[in-house]
Amino acid sequence: MPHALEAANAALAATIVQKALLQRVLMTVERAFAPVKYNSDRHARVAFEHLSDPNIFDEVAKAGSRKELEQACDTWRRYDADPRRKKLKHYRDKVVAHTAVRELPVPLVSELTSYAMGTAEVLARLARGSGVTTQSQLGVQTAAYDKSAKAFWSVWRDRMKSR
Repeated sequence: MPHALEAANAALAATIVQKALLQRVLMTVERAFAPVKYNSDRHARVAFEHLSDPNIFDEVAKAGSRKELEQACDTWRRYDADPRRKKLKHYRDKVVAHTAVRELPVPLVSELTSYAMGTAEVLARLARGSGVTTQSQLGVQTAAYDKSAKAFWSVWRDRMKSR
């Protein structure tokens, strides 16, 4: 924990905020992969299930980039079968969303962040592949978020390096 937070007796509050942010990332990622239960569902799995129909895929690819759409679908399938997902979903189900007995080890923060970044890339490819957005539009937004996120997390990253 940064010395300033410890000196202000705010370390516990900072830890709570950090855990809340990580849990929010987990919930957001897991929402993308949730099973389709209702006709009104609008998460990422719905889109990828529609894209498994070759006619729909061809129609969507005409509006965007066939290459990006193919890469999005391929990567989606890999991430959906990724062993990290089982661990993350279990943690989400047994600890974050509900209280139950955990049967798998707690996922590492690095597993969550790498899986979340990969999922974000899949969704960005879906957006480009479907013609919803372009790389330049995403690039400007991503650069600003990336700079801010690196500054925020550097406090904890620097602490870990100094140990």
